[in-house]
Amino acid sequence: MRKTIRGSLQLLLCGTTLAGVAGCSMMPWTEQEDPTVVPYKTIMSGSYQGFLKNWDDKRQPVFCALIRSRAEWDEWMLPAATMGDKRPAGPSSAHFDTKQYLVVARVMQAPDAAERPHVFTPLAVTLRNGTLRMNYLYRAPASGASYTIKDYLMLAIPKERYTTGPVVFYENDRKVCQLDR
Repeated sequence: MRKTIRGSLQLLLCGTTLAGVAGCSMMPWTEQEDPTVVPYKTIMSGSYQGFLKNWDDKRQPVFCALIRSRAEWDEWMLPAATMGDKRPAGPSSAHFDTKQYLVVARVMQAPDAAERPHVFTPLAVTLRNGTLRMNYLYRAPASGASYTIKDYLMLAIPKERYTTGPVVFYENDRKVCQLDR
């Protein structure tokens, strides 16, 4: 009798475990990934030993670019070699096999050290109906500095998620530029 009860309990426990594992695929925490959301990584403007080339900021106050290759990187970014600095001048050519960069820049009053990380804040990168959209916040520095700098927000996104179509940049929920590819 004990063997029968023990065997029944083992079967019951095993059956409950199997049903629980099979039911996990229907649980709410296993939601499917939203295909319209493009993952991104923020690249800090001091990550590479270089700077963004000049543009006519009077005619175009917000500079926008999509950099998909090392040649395009070299078109917009200049190396700034300094002695003892071990940072690379930019990503390797092989890096562009899997990544591309969204860049938005402004000429602005120089922020102080506390303000700098909060001048540009990325919110989202989405892809809907063939249009890539980058949303970010811009907060003008209030440091009171007497000089201006050129600073940028750069986001690395997977190359396979976007290949062609318009790229639209929204600053503080206002369209600031569009690239047609």
